[in-house]
Amino acid sequence: MGKPVKSPMEARVNIKDNEESSCIIETKPHRELVGCLMYLMLYTRPDIIISSAINYYSRFQNCATESHWNGLKRILRYIKRTLDYELYRPKKACNKPLQAYVDADWANNKELKSVTGYLIQVYRNTMTWTTKKQATIALSSTESEYIALATVAAEILWWKYYDQEIDVRLWNQH
Repeated sequence: MGKPVKSPMEARVNIKDNEESSCIIETKPHRELVGCLMYLMLYTRPDIIISSAINYYSRFQNCATESHWNGLKRILRYIKRTLDYELYRPKKACNKPLQAYVDADWANNKELKSVTGYLIQVYRNTMTWTTKKQATIALSSTESEYIALATVAAEILWWKYYDQEIDVRLWNQH
């Protein structure tokens, strides 16, 4: 499979336009590998760094190229290197019941849409995380950060209302 790597994706991946004509969908199991990696991401490897890479390569389901295929194989090499990674579960309660981490990557593709990534933890336990393209085009990096913050704020409110609905009280300290 190749030598293990430290990151699932190269920084600033740049797929050449002239390569787009050499579609490999019929010759290599690109869609199947994306599906397998998504399964891993959702059910066994909830690290946001893998999510970003799989999100990127899943955009090319209709006509993937050799560069896309090599990118997917790089994700596999990263997984091989990090097989012993596991989620951290603290033994004692945290004094901060809610923590959220959010970032935006401003206009990093041809469509000029920014990418939002966030992670929400309750008592240090990961509740939700995602990476996705923003719905609108941000005119500045500051605007893309505000859009990302609004996205995570909406997700936090959803969790708060969910908590009230099922009466679990995730937000109250023990």
